[in-house]
Amino acid sequence: MTPALVCLAGWSAGVMMAMVAMPAEPAVGAAALAGSAVALCLALVVRPAAIGLALAASLLGIARAEVPAGDPTAAARAPALAGMQVMFDGRVADDPRLLAGSIELVVAPERLVTPSGPLAPAGQIVALVRGSPAVAIDDHVQVAGRLDLPRDQPGFDRRALLAQKGAYLEIRGARLSVLGHASGARELPGWLRDRYREAIGDLLPPPHSDVLVGVVLGIRTGVPPALQNDLVATGLVHLLVLSGLKVAVFARLVTWALKPLLGRAATVPALVLIALYALAGGATPAAVRAAAMGGLTLIASQLGRPTHVWTSLAAVAAAMLGWRPELTWDAGFQLSFAGTAAIVLLTPSIERRLHWMPGWVREPFAVTCAAQIGTVPLMATDFHLLSPVAPIANAAVLPLLPAMVAAGLMIAPLSAAPDVARLFAVPLTGLLAYLEQVAAILARVPAAALPAPVFSARSGVAYYAALGGVIGAARSEGSLRRTALAAGILVPLLVGAAEMIAWARPDSSAAVLGVGQGQAVLLSGPAGYVLVDGGASPARLADALGARLPPWVRSFQGLVITGAGLGNVGGLAGLAYSTTTVLVPEGNPQGSAWRSAALAAAARGARIRGAHAGQRISLAGLTFEMLSPEPRAPGPGQLAFRVTGPDGRSFCDLADLDSEGQTDAAARLRGPCGALLLPGGGRSAPAPEFMARARPSQLLVSDAGGQIARDLPRGELLRTSQEGTIVIPL
Repeated sequence: MTPALVCLAGWSAGVMMAMVAMPAEPAVGAAALAGSAVALCLALVVRPAAIGLALAASLLGIARAEVPAGDPTAAARAPALAGMQVMFDGRVADDPRLLAGSIELVVAPERLVTPSGPLAPAGQIVALVRGSPAVAIDDHVQVAGRLDLPRDQPGFDRRALLAQKGAYLEIRGARLSVLGHASGARELPGWLRDRYREAIGDLLPPPHSDVLVGVVLGIRTGVPPALQNDLVATGLVHLLVLSGLKVAVFARLVTWALKPLLGRAATVPALVLIALYALAGGATPAAVRAAAMGGLTLIASQLGRPTHVWTSLAAVAAAMLGWRPELTWDAGFQLSFAGTAAIVLLTPSIERRLHWMPGWVREPFAVTCAAQIGTVPLMATDFHLLSPVAPIANAAVLPLLPAMVAAGLMIAPLSAAPDVARLFAVPLTGLLAYLEQVAAILARVPAAALPAPVFSARSGVAYYAALGGVIGAARSEGSLRRTALAAGILVPLLVGAAEMIAWARPDSSAAVLGVGQGQAVLLSGPAGYVLVDGGASPARLADALGARLPPWVRSFQGLVITGAGLGNVGGLAGLAYSTTTVLVPEGNPQGSAWRSAALAAAARGARIRGAHAGQRISLAGLTFEMLSPEPRAPGPGQLAFRVTGPDGRSFCDLADLDSEGQTDAAARLRGPCGALLLPGGGRSAPAPEFMARARPSQLLVSDAGGQIARDLPRGELLRTSQEGTIVIPL
C-alpha cells in the first residue's frame, strides 16, 4: 500500500466519520482528526516524505467537517410549510436528474410566496417536473405547487439523502417556468446533451434512439418501461450508465484524433473533453468516478509513470466524498466503487477457471460474475432482485459495446451530412436491436430474475466479511491464510448470533406492514405477536411477515380482524401461522372472507371472540382498549382500538370507520394516541372530534401509492407506499 493511498484513505475515513456526527458537535473535529492521525502515523513508518500530505489531509478533513451546514433551523421549520400551495423564484442548485417521464430539480429559493403572504424558505426544495423541459444547473426558475415532506422509498431513506443536500421539502407535479438560463461554460454540457439527443432522434427510430442515448451518455429517459425492466432482469441495465468502459472508449477516440495534430500536448484537451463527456452525461457518481480514473491514467501516461488501480480508486473516492459527503448514501456511488473493486479483485481468478471458454466470451462473463459477487447486498437492497442470467447476457453483449459506443459518438457529427449519417445508422440500429432482443429473450427465461430480500447493515457486514475472508485465504499462505479464514467464518457467525439475539428479544412495537392495498399491522409484545388484518394479497403479507418475524415463529398470540373488507382479510387466505385467539367485531359482520379466515384459525385450535367498545383485552403482553363497535349495535361495525405497550406508548387503529363512527370512538378514548393509522388509506381526514382527543404525533397511512386527502392535519405523515413497513415503538 503506497503512502498516498494510506493518507487518502485516512482523509476519506476522517470525512466519513465526521458525517456521522452533527456539525455543531465538538466530536466532529476529533473524529476527522482521528482518521487522519492514523494516516499520519502510518506515513511516518512507510515514508517520511508523506508527512506533509498526511497533515494536509488532516486539516482538510477537519475543515470539511466543520463547514456550517447552512441554516440550522431549516429542518425544524420545514414541516410547518408542508401542505401549503406556494410559488417561489430561485436557482437550480444541482444538475437536473432525469427520470422516466420527468426530471428532478434541486432549487435554492430566493423568496417564497403563499396565498397568505411571503414566508422565509426552509432550505432547498426538490421539484419534480413532468416532461423534459430545457433547464440546467444555475438557471433562474420559478416553481409553483404544493409543498410536501420528501417521499421515502421502501428500503431507502431518501429523506435523509436529500437532507444531506439541505433539501427538506419537495413539490411533486411542479409547474416550472425558466426565467433565465445560465451563461458561460456551465451551459455547455446541457447544450451538448440536447443537441446530441436531437441529432440521434432524427437519425434513428425509437426506441433505438433512446437506447443509444442511454448507452453513450448514460441517460435512460425515454427508454420504454418494459425494455428497462428486461434490462434490469438480465443484469444489462448498467449499459445505460456512463461506465469506465465507455469513458475508456471515448478517451481512446479522443487521443486517436488529437495526437496526430498535437502530439504530447494532446493530453490537456483530452482531459477537458473527458470531463465534458462526464458532465454531458449528467455528472452521475459513476460518470465522475470513471472520468476521474480515466483522467488519472492519461496524466500518468503523459508523465511516464505507471498506474495503480487501488491508488486511483482511493484517490477518486476520497476526493468525491470530501467534496460531497452525501454521496455515501447514493446507490450509484456505492455500486460503482463496489463493482469496480470486485472486478479488479475477482476477475483474474474467475477467468483462469474458465479457460475452456472462447476468449471473447470469457472476459465479459468473468467480469459480470465478479461484479455480481461484489454487489449482492447492494443489488438486493436497491433493486430487490438478483439475475442468474446476467453473466450470459453480458457475455453476449459486452464484446459489442465498444463498437456501439464508438459508432454512437461518431454518428452525431455525421448528422451534418444526413445521407451519410443514415447509411452509417443502419448497422448501428442492428447492434441496438440485438441488445434489445437479448434482453427481451433472456428476461423470459424461467428464474431469470430472482427476488431478493433487503440486506440489513449487519447482514451486509457478514457478507463482505465472508467474501473478504475467502479472498484473503486464496491470496495468502500459512498463518495469514488461517487468520483470513477464521475472520471470514467468525465475523458472519458473530453477526448471525447478534441477529438471533435481537430476534429472540424483540422490542414492543407496532409495524404497519407494506402490503399494498388494505392494511396489515404486526404488533410485538413481551409475550409474543398479534396480527391485525392481512391486506389484500396473501403473497405480499407472507413477504412482509417473513421480513419481520424470526424464522422459528409460526404462531401468533392473537389475530384481530377489524372488518369484512377485502383489504382487511384478503391476505389472510391460506395464512401459514396459527393463533391462540381471534378477535372479530361483535355483531356478525357480512361477508364470507372473514369467516373463512376465522374458521381456518379455529380449525387449528384458536378461540373466536367477539369484541365491542369499552372492553379491555390483554394479548401478548399488550393492552387493547376497544373503541368500536358499540355494544349491541343494530348493524355490523368496524373494530377500532387503542393498544398500549409496557412503556405506556400507544398506537390507534381506526379500521375503516366513517366520520360518525370516529366521533363515537372519540368518546371512548381514554388517552392520547402516539401514532394513528388513518382509516380508508388516508383518503379522508379523521373526524375533528377524534383528532382533538387523540392528539397524535404521527399519522400513518397504509396505501398502494394513491391520492390521499389534502386536508390532513400537518405533522409527520408516513405512508407505506413510500417508507415500506413503518415501525412504531410501544
